[in-house]
Amino acid sequence: MLASLASALTHAVALGDQLAARVVHEAIGRLLGVPLGPEGWAGSRR
Repeated sequence: MLASLASALTHAVALGDQLAARVVHEAIGRLLGVPLGPEGWAGSRR
């Protein structure tokens, strides 16, 4: 499942779909147990 999400993230980034990339990025973070910040995991990396 993680490999599938990583593939989706790579594909979304390659297409420039920032929203899809953020959603997948946050899903991977949740699976790994990474706590989300106030704006979400991806939002804290801006």
